[in-house]
Amino acid sequence: MLQDGYGNALSTSSVTARDAYVLGMDRFLAADAGVDEAFATAVAEDPKFCMAHLAMARNRQIRGQGKEARGLLAQARDVAGDLTGYEAGHLGTLGLLIVGKSAEGYKTARAQLADHPRDAVVAGACLGVFGLIGFSGQPGREAENLALAEILAPSYGDDWWFLCNLAFAQMEAGQVGPASGNIERSMELNPRNANMAHYRSHLFYENGEAEAGLAYLDAWREDYDRDGLLHCHVSWHVALWSLAMGDGRWAMRRGCGMLLIAILRPAPRPARL
Repeated sequence: MLQDGYGNALSTSSVTARDAYVLGMDRFLAADAGVDEAFATAVAEDPKFCMAHLAMARNRQIRGQGKEARGLLAQARDVAGDLTGYEAGHLGTLGLLIVGKSAEGYKTARAQLADHPRDAVVAGACLGVFGLIGFSGQPGREAENLALAEILAPSYGDDWWFLCNLAFAQMEAGQVGPASGNIERSMELNPRNANMAHYRSHLFYENGEAEAGLAYLDAWREDYDRDGLLHCHVSWHVALWSLAMGDGRWAMRRGCGMLLIAILRPAPRPARL
């Protein structure tokens, strides 16, 4: 049986579809451009490949295209046939998240990760600055995020995607030293991982290295496709750093003018009743 990039069994029998799916997943996990194109190739090669439809749905949801995401989720469910246990749990978890049932989805995600810890997409939905734990608003979420990352760590080993997420969890819990080592290793393995670049910028903040952080992130984003998921957010960090360095005009010259205006614009006053 064919497997994805993390060794999880897939129901497709098309090598070409599997390879396109793996490419799409690599791009998705790196917040790179070309995600939909890769998944579309997988679907074209095997129209009944449930996981490719589902991956497109998750990508659309993350980009704020909820209606399209729900339509693609419906397609994934329509073609779901004899799924592997991993695929069935993956579909169940992402299905809840895509329709907005985050609390129930998190419980299902933890069960999925207990059975299939190398489900990177589900792990990514839980971990990180934009994950279910971080966005929960619950007290102790930094400790919970780190605890989950440490539980999963033995299953991922020296993996570029996981190491940057582990580093962020460590950083948020005050473990800056270990976080630095994991970020550096993640960068060695995949220097074009936008999540790594983003988390590395947070590490510069933690170390009080504004000038070095600005130089690094501004240089890194030069080759980052504008269609990449984090392009705007990375540019926002650059704009913030330019303000911290006392040179807002520099940000304007670097194409971050609108972000700078948004940062500096006063919040609207509440209407009087």
